[in-house]
Amino acid sequence: MDLLKTADAPELTGAGDPASTIAGLMPFTMHGGGPLIDLAHMVCAALTFDIPGDMVDCGAWRGGASFLMADVLRRADATDRRVWLFDTFEGPPAPRPVEGPATLVSTQNTDTPGYYDNSRASLDDVRRTAARLGVAAHIRIVKGWYEQTLPLYRERLGPIAILRIDGDWYSSVRCCLENLFDQVVEGGLVIIHDYYAYDGCRLAVHDFLSEHHVAYPLESVIGPPADQLERAVIRKGKSTWKWLQQLYLTRQDIAAVIPSGATFALVDQQWFSDQVVGERRAIPFLERNGQDWGSPPDDETAIRELDRLQQAGASFLAIAWPAFWWLDYYAGLHRHLRSTFRCVLENDRLIVFELQR
Repeated sequence: MDLLKTADAPELTGAGDPASTIAGLMPFTMHGGGPLIDLAHMVCAALTFDIPGDMVDCGAWRGGASFLMADVLRRADATDRRVWLFDTFEGPPAPRPVEGPATLVSTQNTDTPGYYDNSRASLDDVRRTAARLGVAAHIRIVKGWYEQTLPLYRERLGPIAILRIDGDWYSSVRCCLENLFDQVVEGGLVIIHDYYAYDGCRLAVHDFLSEHHVAYPLESVIGPPADQLERAVIRKGKSTWKWLQQLYLTRQDIAAVIPSGATFALVDQQWFSDQVVGERRAIPFLERNGQDWGSPPDDETAIRELDRLQQAGASFLAIAWPAFWWLDYYAGLHRHLRSTFRCVLENDRLIVFELQR
């Protein structure tokens, strides 16, 4: 079954059509398309930018999110990586007062669609589903309470590229962080799925970050509708997940329209050229002896330099979002590009012109 439409590694095309992505997973997850697409992008980015380690899913339920991560690994032929599923498969323990009054009330209402039999799931069904979806080779399942299983399996897990925590309550979230946070590699991602859902989850995160003096930013992920805060992410690095996602998607944009091996001129304000070019050669614009020479002084110089780069073999011009201001400031260059060359891609990350008259 095709869960995720991706091309072969190393240049993955991302999550593909959201409807086709979630269609095969909906029976096995409580989450909608937004969180799943975001998760797929995270795994693709980890592969694209060589963030080492396995993926760990604490709170797998029927395995939907784990199956998605495993499917990305399978399609990329990432045989050296695994997705670990940790769950009791018997539901969480009874909530304590620390979870907040709203949580205590909601867990007593067993008639709501979101109750899901107190998040119980059949371990045998999860295994059968993994086999049926063709991802069993990438899956490792560990049944039991976190405080018992995580200390036991910590060394076997080794480096972690993505740690997804969907444990609901304070004690569960805190246990996952205490046992596994340090094993998330530099550049890796920690997803706290219930950060905005439960008071106890938020408190566990803040207690852990404070007591361990963790300075990485806590990033909110907003899903549809636009004002709905869905989850929080910590990226153990100098930049946020949002920035890494933009880099990843920009790299996929370039791969979609500029052939492998081609040479192209890149306007990016020297922000990220080596990270987005893939199997291509990028020439900075302006360029002197292979080095970025800053912004052109005027439209005439910009157009002349564009012609020179074209003569030097550049077959495309890519303008990335940090340099979108060029299109307003160099109005003459912009008009020249629009009237002379075909625009082959334009979105909120990248504009690409094919330099053929």
